[in-house]
Amino acid sequence: MKKRLILTTMTALILAATVLMSGCAGTSTGTVAVINEAVAQETSTAPITQADIIAAQIAWGEGLVAISTAYASGGDYATIAQNVLDTLYGYVDGAVLFKPTLASEVPFRFTEVCAASYFIGGMIGEDVGFALKPWVHVRFADDGVFIFNGQTALWMGSVFLTDGNGDITRVEKSKGYYRDANGGIRLQLHHSSVPFGN
Repeated sequence: MKKRLILTTMTALILAATVLMSGCAGTSTGTVAVINEAVAQETSTAPITQADIIAAQIAWGEGLVAISTAYASGGDYATIAQNVLDTLYGYVDGAVLFKPTLASEVPFRFTEVCAASYFIGGMIGEDVGFALKPWVHVRFADDGVFIFNGQTALWMGSVFLTDGNGDITRVEKSKGYYRDANGGIRLQLHHSSVPFGN
């Protein structure tokens, strides 16, 4: 007999969220409550650690720089961006609560295609391709706080993005992670904003 699953706080939030069945941010009359299937499986039971989150943060920063570098050199930046979304975000299992920094007309990107539009441009008019800017370095600051709850974890803190001119942009991020059925760490929540007044 299977063990009864205990829903974590973050999973309960996903269950309560209404997610657009098609499109990006809730213009359809049909909505659906989504729970990431990987969270509801018992394949991998190892709790998420701080080392897991730091590794995921490094991978995210390296992915952003790789997209930018490929774009600047005429490389296949779109495939790299797709790989970042496929491996670091939880879209493969369901909706992701993604609020990009520079999105206002369509502020929430619950589907992978809408997230891709933000990173490299595409289906949404306001998107110019955040990841196509000349980023050369990403640093997650040590001002963040980690909260762990078994196979899910939350992090909030500052991220510093450096461009090719040496200019640094500070963004404030909240990220929620879960361990997928294969043991990988994926983003289920990604909220990003610039400091108030900027």
